[in-house]
Amino acid sequence: MKYKSLIISSHQLLQLLTDCKQRFESLHEKPEKTEAYFFEHVKPNFELIMGKTNGWEPLALEWVKEEKPKYIHHSQIESTMENIEQVVLQSFYKDINKQRFHNLHNSVEYLLNCIIDGIEEKDASK
Repeated sequence: MKYKSLIISSHQLLQLLTDCKQRFESLHEKPEKTEAYFFEHVKPNFELIMGKTNGWEPLALEWVKEEKPKYIHHSQIESTMENIEQVVLQSFYKDINKQRFHNLHNSVEYLLNCIIDGIEEKDASK
């Protein structure tokens, strides 16, 4: 399987984003934006997820360039990077309304699943 690392990376991101969604939904009130909260909770998680995301991006861009999927384009990968960043940050602070958060999360989840499905379908047809 040529794009195995992209599939693995996409699955890892899906799990991390599920964790973000659960964190967002478990917040009943906005936490105070203190330096301590940021450095203890936000920064470590943000760096972990963005590290995984930064590893995923070139794999996804290469796949789009080589395979030319019908409904996934270069600009969507870039937008997904920005959306992941927002999902992670907002999962800690809840500065965004619930519907907007879920729209961002669902958008990222949809693209990741489309990539996984696109690779698996192509491999199955060989």
